[in-house]
Amino acid sequence: MSLSVARFTTARGARVYQIPVRAFPHLVAHAYLLIDGTYTALIDTGSGAAESNADLQAGIAAVRDQWGEPFTWGDLSRIVITHGHIDHCGGLAFVHSLSDAPVAAHPLDLAAVQDQSAYLEALIPTMAAFLRWAGAEAAQAEQLARQFSAAWPKSSGGPVTDLLEDGCLLDGRLAVIHAPGHSAGQVCLRLEELLFCADHILATTSPRLTPAHLEPHNGLAAYLAALERVAALPGLRLGLAGHEAPIDDLYGRIAGLREGHLGRLDQILAICAEPRTILEIAEIIYRELRRRPSTLITAQAIAARVEYLQEQGWLEPTGGSEAPRFRRAR
Repeated sequence: MSLSVARFTTARGARVYQIPVRAFPHLVAHAYLLIDGTYTALIDTGSGAAESNADLQAGIAAVRDQWGEPFTWGDLSRIVITHGHIDHCGGLAFVHSLSDAPVAAHPLDLAAVQDQSAYLEALIPTMAAFLRWAGAEAAQAEQLARQFSAAWPKSSGGPVTDLLEDGCLLDGRLAVIHAPGHSAGQVCLRLEELLFCADHILATTSPRLTPAHLEPHNGLAAYLAALERVAALPGLRLGLAGHEAPIDDLYGRIAGLREGHLGRLDQILAICAEPRTILEIAEIIYRELRRRPSTLITAQAIAARVEYLQEQGWLEPTGGSEAPRFRRAR
C-alpha cells in the first residue's frame, strides 16, 4: 500500500502534514504534524502496531526529505491525543520512545490513553453486560466481549501531562472543542481556519456512536450537540479528519450527517412498530450481521439511536430491564 504525506498551509503560514498510517490491516488513520515557527505538535499517534509505527516514521522522514522541513523527534513541542481509541492513541508509547514532549488529552479518555490494554480488559464485564441488555445470551455476550477486547493491538500508552477542556486554547494555538458521541473524551482542535475533526466529522461515513448506556457522556444527543457547536464556529475552511479525505465544506458535511441520523431514526421507528431488542433491530438494518466481535460495534450504533429515541419519548421499553424490547410510543 502506497501512503503519501499531504501538506496544508494556513493563511498565517503554519504548515500541517497529514501522515497516513496503517492502524489495522484494513484501516488507515491519520496523524498530523503541525509546524508553526519553532512550535511543533503531533496530533494522534496511530495504533502502535508495527505497520503503523513504520508508516509514522516514514511520514516524518517524508516531511524532512520531500518537503524540506528540518524536523527531528527532539524538536517536538507537544503530543495531542484527540480521543482514546487505539487507532489514534495506541502509538503513544512508541512516540514516547522517540520524544519526551508533553502529552495532552481529555480527562474522560484518560484511562484509555494511558493504558489501552488495561482499559479494554477492565471494560470486558461492562461490554458483556451491555450485550446481554442488547439481547445476546449470557455466554455469547461474554465471548463477544472478550473477542472484542483481544482483537486490538496491545498498547501500554503513556502518561498524560495536560488535560484538555472544552473552550481552552492549548499552547496559545489550538482551540479545543469537546466532541463526544464517538468517544466520551474526543476533541476537535481549531487552528485558524483549519479544524482537526478527529472522528467526529468524516468525509464519507458516519462515525460510529457509543450510547451513554455503555459509556457515560456519549450518545446521539451529545454527538448532535457537538456537531452544532462546530457548525456555529465561523470561518472554517477545511476539515482534517482522523480517517478519509479532507473536508472542503465542513458546514455542508455537518448538515449531511445530521440528515443521515434523522433518516436512520425514522427507520428504527418503523422497525419498532413491533417490540424489538437492540440486536433484533441491528439484524434487520444490517442483514450481514452475524454473532462476531463486530456485533458489539453494530449494537452500540443502534443502541445510541434507540437511547435517543427513548429520551425524546418516541420509543418505550417493554419486557423488563434485562433485555428490553423497544416499541414505538407514538
